[in-house]
Amino acid sequence: MTDDTSESVVTSSFGDQAGRVSSGDRGASTRGPAQVLKRDRRRGFTLLEVIIVLSLLAVIAAMGAPTLSAALRRRASESAVDQFATAHSLARATAIRYGRVAQLHIDASTNRFWVDADTSAGGVGQRATIWYMRDLTEPELVMKSNRSLLCFDARGMPLVLGECEPGDAMVVFSIGDEADTVSTAALGKILR
Repeated sequence: MTDDTSESVVTSSFGDQAGRVSSGDRGASTRGPAQVLKRDRRRGFTLLEVIIVLSLLAVIAAMGAPTLSAALRRRASESAVDQFATAHSLARATAIRYGRVAQLHIDASTNRFWVDADTSAGGVGQRATIWYMRDLTEPELVMKSNRSLLCFDARGMPLVLGECEPGDAMVVFSIGDEADTVSTAALGKILR
């Protein structure tokens, strides 16, 4: 009688023997031990888990929104103050650079300010805007100023001549209940 069952050795991917499988055994698996132990299980999140996580995120966002909103308003007014201080310094530096009168225009009704100076070679009065016109576009930002035109002479000192107003300006930037003020001294120094 011939034995029609043959035996084979199953080895793992590491080279060691995982077991013996006989081809004559009914129901014997030819898969290795790693495949036998795998479970056919679906992975992922249930709808209930997703709803709970989203609900928790919504509650956390609702608690943090007022604080974030106040911080953004405060930062908008601080940014406007920084831009004005930069424009003021630019006006003084431009006057010194060109050796001519530089003007800082303050248009509080439209929330804009800009610097211009005579940049022509012969000083023939061709005024040009230096850098760019700052237009504060924050929706709720309000700008108030007691001056509309500050001028600086070739030494960078405030100049009161013609339409030029005294150098002691006060500019207030407010948004909601947050307000920041920039004051300039009579000699042109920025005071915050």
